[in-house]
Amino acid sequence: MATDRYAAERAVLGDDALKRLRQARMLVVGAGGIGSEVLKDLVLLGVGYIEIIDLDTIDLSNLNRQFLFQKQHIQKPKAHVAKASASAFNPDVEIVAHHANVQGKEFDVAFYQSFDVVLSALDNLATRRYVNKMCVAAGVPLVESGTAGFLGQVQPIRAGHTECYDCTAHPTPTTFPVCTIRSTPSTPMHCIVWAKNWLFPQLFGEDDEAGDAELDEAAKSGENAQELENLRCEAHQMRALRTELNDTPHDAACKIFAKVFDVDIQRLLSMDDMWEQRTRPTPLTLAAAREDTHAPEQTEALKDRRMLSLADTAQLFLDSTEALAKRAQSSSVPLAFDKDDADALAFVTSASNLRAHVYHIPRKTQFETKQIAGNIIPAIATTNAIVSGLAVVQALHMLAERWDAMRMVSMARHPARAFTTFPPAPPNPACGVCNDMYLVTDVRVNETTLGDVLEVARKPTSEGGLAYDEDAEVSIADGARILYDPDLEDNLGKTLADLRVDVGTTLSVVDEDAKKATVQLLLHAGDAKAPQVRWPGGRAEEVRARRVVPKPASDSESDVEAIEAPPPRAAVPSHGRKRRASDAGVEVPAKRKVSDTTDAPQGSSEDAAIVLD
Repeated sequence: MATDRYAAERAVLGDDALKRLRQARMLVVGAGGIGSEVLKDLVLLGVGYIEIIDLDTIDLSNLNRQFLFQKQHIQKPKAHVAKASASAFNPDVEIVAHHANVQGKEFDVAFYQSFDVVLSALDNLATRRYVNKMCVAAGVPLVESGTAGFLGQVQPIRAGHTECYDCTAHPTPTTFPVCTIRSTPSTPMHCIVWAKNWLFPQLFGEDDEAGDAELDEAAKSGENAQELENLRCEAHQMRALRTELNDTPHDAACKIFAKVFDVDIQRLLSMDDMWEQRTRPTPLTLAAAREDTHAPEQTEALKDRRMLSLADTAQLFLDSTEALAKRAQSSSVPLAFDKDDADALAFVTSASNLRAHVYHIPRKTQFETKQIAGNIIPAIATTNAIVSGLAVVQALHMLAERWDAMRMVSMARHPARAFTTFPPAPPNPACGVCNDMYLVTDVRVNETTLGDVLEVARKPTSEGGLAYDEDAEVSIADGARILYDPDLEDNLGKTLADLRVDVGTTLSVVDEDAKKATVQLLLHAGDAKAPQVRWPGGRAEEVRARRVVPKPASDSESDVEAIEAPPPRAAVPSHGRKRRASDAGVEVPAKRKVSDTTDAPQGSSEDAAIVLD
């Protein structure tokens, strides 16, 4: 007799809810600690269609908490392996895996609109904000979640009705004065940040002279002008060595070693006033490093947790520099540091430890360097599993449109409280993401000019415009780049392509008087030369006034539910039964249709709550 795979769910949810679940389309962004658990839960529930996006590959350090992966999967794409492993749990579920960057242009607003619910399981602030923005733009419910050690949180987001991820401020990574990082480090973190954020980009990242802008800002903040000028000259020398890396990687790597650990240190030592209150560094030559083969005594067996000798560290620096140089030469895009990239991690580990030796600072193992460089808080598998389950519960509420049942959940180590839950707050009227209006606009970037876009902004909605008054001061921006404002009209005759604006870009049309909401034009390829704005059905035929969200009538904590710690084991009767809740009476609506156009508002590495992957 065949077993009914969904008998338990049918008993709890009812036939209608189960049918809805089997027809649902869900997107999981991230296949790490939380993402792999979320995927497993959705598959076991029997969600009909799931897509998963992740750019990472599997690392040995992932295996203690990401149970869809095994040792033979190391270096393989997380998304593909997660699909294969999860599919074995339930062959009824269709899973599509993308080993790709979620910010790729193929994942546009229409892509997000094809899903009923999106679950975010990411480990960095910038990408979380991006997914939040796309979900707001698409009008798709989002479940945001994260863990940090024993702590965890789940946030359900419904655009226009609840706070979005950007409605509240999130901490940015700790920053250090540029001269501290480059000239006077005093902690292992200073050395690691120098290797990751300065030396690595200088040699293998995008060569856009951003360092000069950073030094200009440092000068404005009052840092030592002479030292900043020396650092500017140093940056130009690094560009020359970067070019040499393409031709003779080994020789150039040796010259880089000599420059950053010997020549530059000798130059700094010539400034006696810098060392009056500090320990003077000791220059290090490659020959001297190779002679020091002594390694500290240690019992640790794992390779990445062992401290290397100075000679081995120097050799690791040369080998990783050559490997990255060859990759950079064959790559069409600049390299970026990734904590799971073996060559990049070896480079940062060796470079930071050599610098630490020069400055008489304790060195770190590769494992410790990875934790610091990746902003990692040690992960706990059970925390990931609990938070993943809570996130899926919120997704089920969204799927059944039980909006009043959605709850923010905060998990903490507390002797009397395991979870704190409360209803999501209303949108923040000052939020620069969910208070905007999002419209799809068809353009031909090689023919459409910025003047055409401005003209459309002035037209009435009946003619396909945004209905900004002629006397309203309007500006147009591409992210942080101002393309037009009343004092900047030079670009009006240029095409969008001339301005490096392509299909997939979002142009912000801003009312400088702040009387009307900012309009985000999501550029889509079209046939007509003039931009064609697609107004969703049911939208008021004018650019809406800035939304003012009233504050809740009461600040009472009556909606806060505290789950008390369980009684001691001996106090629980061994024969007691567990209660089972039933949602059989819930009426589940028909599946939402996929639309080509946006029907609600959107928003744009390090983290507030970190999801370890």
